[in-house]
Amino acid sequence: MGRIFIFSFLILFGFSALVTAGTPAVEKETKDTLVTARDTTDVDTGTAGEPEEISHKYIVYYFHGTRRCATCKKIEAYSEEAVSGGFEQRLKDGSLEWRVVNTDEEANRHYMKDYELFTKSLVISEVKDGKERRWKNLSKIWELVNDKDEFTGYVQSEITAFMNEE
Repeated sequence: MGRIFIFSFLILFGFSALVTAGTPAVEKETKDTLVTARDTTDVDTGTAGEPEEISHKYIVYYFHGTRRCATCKKIEAYSEEAVSGGFEQRLKDGSLEWRVVNTDEEANRHYMKDYELFTKSLVISEVKDGKERRWKNLSKIWELVNDKDEFTGYVQSEITAFMNEE
């Protein structure tokens, strides 16, 4: 009897491990949550044991809710590709960050008010000495989502112009 119980337990445990391992959406949501838990209006400028943060940087946020349509996912993918493809060196040196934020999560709901959001949005923010100085919502992403080249050009030119303003 004991052997049957142990054998059944091992099979059940192994099956649940396989099911959990094959669920990338859970892994993605966890990653998004961990990456986006910080509030950039008051950014920590260094913690013991961690490298000191860059005193002047830009953050590109893609804000979404828990339920996401194909267009929302396309906007995220195009945005991430535009940022990584157009600003590779800035991403590497830390002067530009890409963050995906689920605004339906309690810790992130303040972004709706902070950035006056009413739908899924792409926002660029300037942070200097741990404080957000200014931000801009790239509102044309919804108009351009059906033309990847125009979408990419728009996002890259808006980010470049924003970073060149002082």
